[in-house]
Amino acid sequence: MPARIIVHLEPAGGRPPVPPPHTGPAVNAAFLAALRDFGESDLSSALHETRPPKPFALTPLLDEQDRRAGASSERVRFEIGVLVDSLTAPILQALAATENVRVARCLYRVASVGIGRAEAFPDLAAGARPADRWALRIATPVAFFTAREEGARRVRPFPEPEWVLADLYRKWTAFAPDAPLDEATSQAITQNIEIADYRLTMTEHLLKANVPPVRGSVGKVVYRVADTRRSSPEALASLDTLVRFSAYAGIGDRTTIGMGHVLPQTR
Repeated sequence: MPARIIVHLEPAGGRPPVPPPHTGPAVNAAFLAALRDFGESDLSSALHETRPPKPFALTPLLDEQDRRAGASSERVRFEIGVLVDSLTAPILQALAATENVRVARCLYRVASVGIGRAEAFPDLAAGARPADRWALRIATPVAFFTAREEGARRVRPFPEPEWVLADLYRKWTAFAPDAPLDEATSQAITQNIEIADYRLTMTEHLLKANVPPVRGSVGKVVYRVADTRRSSPEALASLDTLVRFSAYAGIGDRTTIGMGHVLPQTR
């Protein structure tokens, strides 16, 4: 059952700390440390070492408007998208038992921990509709990284629909084997989706300390079916399922260190 865990933070001291502009790696480190401190060292190591697709996604520190937390932020939080049922309880328990978290140079008190939303995979699929248009609000930078065998390592910052949906399809297949999507979904992804509109800007995201940040896209993108006659209603409903799933899984690469946090705007 995909779940979205929300961790609200408050200043641990009297004066609110001012977080650095890039907190993705620091939130990842704080999250894994909370698991270790709770006695879940094996789980912490497994989440760190597991090769993609990983069963979770993290945001950086966010404010009340889903922007990077900064000096003017009234509320600060981070979120965890959990993609495997068995992980939800130990993650919730570990975070609920955590009094303080250090994110980079900032010390926060854990004010509350709870599930913002959760849906079983079959329920996600059952609630889908045969849509032909989807809008995504990309809150933290999205990008795709080339593999070593593809020459010089490059960053592809544009959320091409085929890349976004194919990656979501791969994650769904990995974590929801008992809720298969329509068999024509893959073909629809590669042959029948296009960009309808976008309002995107480029911004930086830190992947690792002491390494130059990479660039990705934030903003809004709209996808549509190029020819509805070429895809069945069942395949279109499966595409809608994947868009809804993106609220838990994120989109693009490096979602475990804060990239690709997305808010799908579905009707």
